[in-house]
Amino acid sequence: MALIALLAAYFVAATPAAVLGDRVVEPLAASPGNDTVPYTLKEGSSAGQVGDDLERLGVVRSGRQFQVLVSLMGLQDRLSAGDYELAKDSAAATVIEQVTVKQMVPTLKVTFPEGIRIEEMAMLAAEAGFGSRQEFLDAVASAKLPPDLAATLPPGQGLQGYLFPDTYILPAGASAAALVTLMIETLNERFTPELRAAALGQGLNPHQALTLASIVEREAVLAEERPRIAGVFYNRLAEGDLLGADPTTQFAVALDPASVEKYGWWKKGLTIDDLENPSKYNTRLVPGLPPGPITNPGLASIEAVAHPEKTKFYYFVADSLKKDGSHVFAETLAEHEQNKARYGQ
Repeated sequence: MALIALLAAYFVAATPAAVLGDRVVEPLAASPGNDTVPYTLKEGSSAGQVGDDLERLGVVRSGRQFQVLVSLMGLQDRLSAGDYELAKDSAAATVIEQVTVKQMVPTLKVTFPEGIRIEEMAMLAAEAGFGSRQEFLDAVASAKLPPDLAATLPPGQGLQGYLFPDTYILPAGASAAALVTLMIETLNERFTPELRAAALGQGLNPHQALTLASIVEREAVLAEERPRIAGVFYNRLAEGDLLGADPTTQFAVALDPASVEKYGWWKKGLTIDDLENPSKYNTRLVPGLPPGPITNPGLASIEAVAHPEKTKFYYFVADSLKKDGSHVFAETLAEHEQNKARYGQ
């Protein structure tokens, strides 16, 4: 408040440009231990737009205050487009200094979509400048989980499913190991104790919850259907039945490098031989959950597994008539066969 009062007093006596010239106000230190969020300041953004964004993200308490300070300081034309990592609950003057300096610290930015494998993440990380693909894979192989997550990881099981898909911004030169560590830490934060407790209430420990979430991630397209699809799989698990999820068969097929080279990581048009793949990951053949996640699920799928929709639905098929990613659900096999005939491909 003292800074605002000081600026306001000067502003009464002279214009912002006369008071501040080209000087940027000395930044106020953010509170130690604050969480950070990535923010991309787009070219041509106004101080009002940036202020609104920062308030929504929790970086500043008041977007309006940010806008007023930028105006008072005569910095409307000095907002620098780029990628930033900003601390939450920061003083407005601190953020103004960070987003108006002309010589920004170079950064690397990578976005991982939900529902891709570690091997696919490695390609994106390499393209973004985080070392080679192999360096990313090596970093995953040597990474350690936080104790609570490690406690339910089966011996010999890799970390597929434990790298949280999100946008990450790190300083230029950051290693693949630093990126992987941050991705695991982000999963540990977003997969909250409350979500883990809710999943446990459904009978799944954290590893099992991530495993089922990874299947929901590959099956669901529409956000509103994720809890319902999770509910269908819970119904099948309760009966000791086959989950019958094609994405798990695709994962099993991709354990063969020759198949990956020919069809990619997610083979379309599964054959009879594919459906009879003896891998423990093939839920078309083996009842219950597979040994581990088949991909890296996002928060919505994890939440769906923690809070599934309670229904009697046991089957679902993609609605090829709507072609919007939605599914048609059924309670009985007879209904399901009718749905496949009417809505299936």
